[in-house]
Amino acid sequence: MRFKFRGGEDCPDWVLAEISTISKLSSIKLKLICVQIMNLLEEEILKYEVFVKLVDSKSLSLSDVKGVVAALTFILKSGLKYDVEPAFLDSELQQLGFPKEHSGALTKVYADHLNKGRENLRKSSLRLPAPTVTWTVDNYKYSSKMGELNTPVINLSINDVPCTLSIDELDVLIYELKAAAESFKNIRM
Repeated sequence: MRFKFRGGEDCPDWVLAEISTISKLSSIKLKLICVQIMNLLEEEILKYEVFVKLVDSKSLSLSDVKGVVAALTFILKSGLKYDVEPAFLDSELQQLGFPKEHSGALTKVYADHLNKGRENLRKSSLRLPAPTVTWTVDNYKYSSKMGELNTPVINLSINDVPCTLSIDELDVLIYELKAAAESFKNIRM
């Protein structure tokens, strides 16, 4: 099956395997773990000691706790990444096999932290510095090989990479850059 919280892709097998372990937790403990994950997504440092204290150590080993935290982090981050509404996420988690109480607890935390989580995800996404662009226009009037030209040439330098363009080539470049910018506008969050 394809899931919106996965960007139209299937859910990874390792997440499906962790659902049975997640189901062993109470919905209250699951909610507390999800709150910790959403709070720690800002810091990008997961401290498993916090999660071990939240989980009954008799029923789950440290590796089980790490698997649960990894799966829940993956689900929450994917939901934020693909801008999934809480109702869709709840429905999709139940389709994956989450108990209704568990999907409801996770979705409640997701909905409560949705705006803050989206903002943190935007801040942590890859950003490139603005390019440095310099240009000059030279109007060649005569060439020893071709005679009289009267042709303007654009000398363009983007991040110290030189390029020489004719007027026609510049028109094509501008057209393609506008098309690329329009494509980016359509895929923005």
